[in-house]
Amino acid sequence: MTEPIEQTDAVVIGAGVIGCAIAWRLGQAGKRVVVVERGRVGGEASHAAGGMLAPLAEAEREDEFFNLTAASLAIYLDFARELKASSGVDVEYRDEGTLYLALTDEDEEELERRWQWLNLSGLNVKRLNAGCALKLEPLLNQTLRFALKFPGDHQVDNRRLMLALRGAARNAGVEFLTHTEARELLTENIAGRRRISGVVTARGEIHARTVVIAAGSWSSLLRCDEAQRFEVEPARGQMASIEMPAPAARHVIVSRRGYLVPRLGGYLIAGSTTERVGYDKRVTAGGMASIIKNAIEIMPSVAGQAVIETWAGLRPRAPDDLPILGADTRVEGLIYATGHYRNGILLAPITARAIGELVVKGQSSVDLAPFSVNRFADRQVVD
Repeated sequence: MTEPIEQTDAVVIGAGVIGCAIAWRLGQAGKRVVVVERGRVGGEASHAAGGMLAPLAEAEREDEFFNLTAASLAIYLDFARELKASSGVDVEYRDEGTLYLALTDEDEEELERRWQWLNLSGLNVKRLNAGCALKLEPLLNQTLRFALKFPGDHQVDNRRLMLALRGAARNAGVEFLTHTEARELLTENIAGRRRISGVVTARGEIHARTVVIAAGSWSSLLRCDEAQRFEVEPARGQMASIEMPAPAARHVIVSRRGYLVPRLGGYLIAGSTTERVGYDKRVTAGGMASIIKNAIEIMPSVAGQAVIETWAGLRPRAPDDLPILGADTRVEGLIYATGHYRNGILLAPITARAIGELVVKGQSSVDLAPFSVNRFADRQVVD
């Protein structure tokens, strides 16, 4: 592509789980959509994730972010069913729940704190003594003190999810430009107001009245002097898959130091590290040693199992760990859907709904104010 393509309705920058879910919804609404991706579809953080849908197990407090994650989980089963109908791919949605283990004195203190506020808030959490937890998962560490069970926390196979989203989006008429870097946003002045007019890519210009930035860890590298400044940095997470011991685990199993996610294919996903090392995606000896140590602590029998695969991904992290969602108030037609950090898989349905509504209707039924890019303007004034 050496010349600008004809006018399109929307350009989505980034073909991860967030970008593909938004593009699919826009395609369903009859919009002509082009997705620009620097690599391959779903090849970055979405491919590297664990697929946990765990707003309760990971919650620190009942706030706007928790409400957003809970709202996304509430529509996830329908989202998965619709994806299967649209793509033919089963994302292996599983609802056995999460077990959060107390294995040390410090774990007991932390889980006791979590139990108190979750229980007082009337949220769906159960406290299990060691015997009850071991009946559910016999291979757990026998030194287990107690566990919290989160029946409402579920999981999907994130790699199958990406296959489904890619297929559904294409079936909805979405066009993908892969291995194509988005370099700069184009704007124009109309009646004294800046508005988006397209994007410059490595293969030329694409003109559109709406641009959605969903480029994950690369989102803040896009140049646009008129837009609100923001920062999304990569946070490396290393992972491993381990052959499943017998009897097979059913629940997602979490400690304060690591987690194990069972897959229907007969293996466990073990994770994870959180490292600020820039755009370095190497798998390191230290990272793997930590993951394997934590996996064995959770389930000692994995020590004799084969390591099937190791990998690393770059999670997109904003300075306050919250996603950046909604419209840019300085540049009309510029919309953000990035910074999902450790919750991109979980937040895909609600983000796609919210951003889809924003593009199609001009407003969203989801309150995006707590996640607006404008919060960084306030921070810059203070600085």
